[in-house]
Amino acid sequence: MNTLAPFIAPALALFFIFRRSRNPRRIRPGGLWIYPLVITVLACASFSRGMPHDPMAIAIYAAALAAGGALGWFTTQHVELTLDEKTGTIMSQPTLFGTLLTAAVFAARFGLEYFVNGGPGQGTPHAHISPERAASLLLFADAAMLFIAGRALAQAGHMWLRTRPLVAQRRAAQALKGSSDGQ
Repeated sequence: MNTLAPFIAPALALFFIFRRSRNPRRIRPGGLWIYPLVITVLACASFSRGMPHDPMAIAIYAAALAAGGALGWFTTQHVELTLDEKTGTIMSQPTLFGTLLTAAVFAARFGLEYFVNGGPGQGTPHAHISPERAASLLLFADAAMLFIAGRALAQAGHMWLRTRPLVAQRRAAQALKGSSDGQ
C-alpha cells in the first residue's frame, strides 16, 4: 500500500478533472468553490519537497498564481451561461481546452516527479540529472500546479459574480409570478 500512496493525489486530481468535464454542468452559486478548493489542496499536496522559502521560489509561485488567476478570470468571460426559467437551473459547458490544460499540467507534474526522482515522494534524483536541475524542474512544475489552482479559483470567483444577476432574475420572475397568481 505504501508504494501506491504517492499516486493517490494525481489519481484523484485526474478523476475530478475528467468527471467534471464530461457534460454540461449545473452551476450552483453556493457550490462554485468546491472544485477549485479540491484542486488547490491536491496541487499543494503534490509539492515534492514542501514549499521553498527562498525569495525567488516565492516570486515564481506568486507569479504563477497571478497568471493563472488572470487567465481564469478572462476566459470565464466567454463561458456561456443559460438559465432555465422553469427550473431556475443555471448551466454551463466546460471547455475542452480548459479540461485538457488542467489534466496536462497535473500529468506533467507527476510525470516529471517520476522522471526526476524515480517516483513521487522518492526525493533522490537520477544520476543523469543534477540535483540543482531536478530542483529547478520541480519548482516550475509546482508553479504550474499553482497556476492551475489560481485559474480555478479565479474562474469560480468570476462565475459567482456572473451568476448573481441570473439568480436575481429568477427570483424576480418567481416573485412576479407569485404576485400575479395571488390576484
